[in-house]
Amino acid sequence: MAQETVGVEADFTSREAAHAAKNRLVRAGFARNSIDIDRHGDTYIVHLPTQEANRQRAARILRGRTMIENAKSTGWAAADTLGSNRLLTLGLAALAGFALYSLTNRR
Repeated sequence: MAQETVGVEADFTSREAAHAAKNRLVRAGFARNSIDIDRHGDTYIVHLPTQEANRQRAARILRGRTMIENAKSTGWAAADTLGSNRLLTLGLAALAGFALYSLTNRR
């Protein structure tokens, strides 16, 4: 019994936005090698063949807000930088402690 597939597509104005959508789909569990990005003029089209049961979820992920995704990726990059650089983490902790001490010690 073969599963029927349907195509889900979304148009993007930049290559970066199309790749961000592809990365969102991959993080959500869709296979990276089944997601295609085609260029038609100034538009990039992300196409994903999926089962009917997953069509709405894939469409919702493709419509995801880019600002939220950018904030998430920036946050994760900052956390990775802090986690890999102990001296920077220690310096920021000391700076935060000094700032809190200065704020609470005012008369």
